[in-house]
Amino acid sequence: MKANCNSRKYSVLTLLVLSFLCGLLDYFICDFVAWVNNLPLFCDTIFIMALSFFAGPWWGVLASFFYHVIDFAFNRTFELGHLFILCHFLAALTAGYFKIWFIKKEDTNIALFIKLIVLSIVMCLVMSISGGIIGYILANIEEYNFASSQTDFLTFLWQNRFESQLLLLIAVRIPVNIADRFICVFASWGVYLLARKLPVGKKL
Repeated sequence: MKANCNSRKYSVLTLLVLSFLCGLLDYFICDFVAWVNNLPLFCDTIFIMALSFFAGPWWGVLASFFYHVIDFAFNRTFELGHLFILCHFLAALTAGYFKIWFIKKEDTNIALFIKLIVLSIVMCLVMSISGGIIGYILANIEEYNFASSQTDFLTFLWQNRFESQLLLLIAVRIPVNIADRFICVFASWGVYLLARKLPVGKKL
């Protein structure tokens, strides 16, 4: 309810533009970090999660949708990998509802810091489990390579240690997501705080 009250203070057009911009920014951040510099991180939900903090979880979901629309527009291909849009949706929903349910205005800096650490851990589990399940589904579709540049080394390293391919695909994501989610959660909260200082943010 709180998310709906916040979003009503803005025009639909403003929120649509913000959703598109957040999806675009995350697309280029991910492209720069993961594909250009080949870092073992995703960093693809910083602005999506910031929008969930700012205007509510469902606007973050819309930004996630725009992320994949932008990817399609640039690459002109509709790949099976776009099923990972569900991970983006879950990131937006988890961040947005965590803020609504657990983060209070009266929180001290220490309490807020601890809550953001908890959110990072929760996000790590959510993204690892959902990404592993999606990877498992896609791995059983012929010609789809279930590994990614972030997880293929760990997949190769650990593939003989797990009898279950599903558990393997979840496990290989945990080390990556531990770092990735801490970066994304704290960076997105920083973007949210900066947005609150802008003229449009002062309406909240």
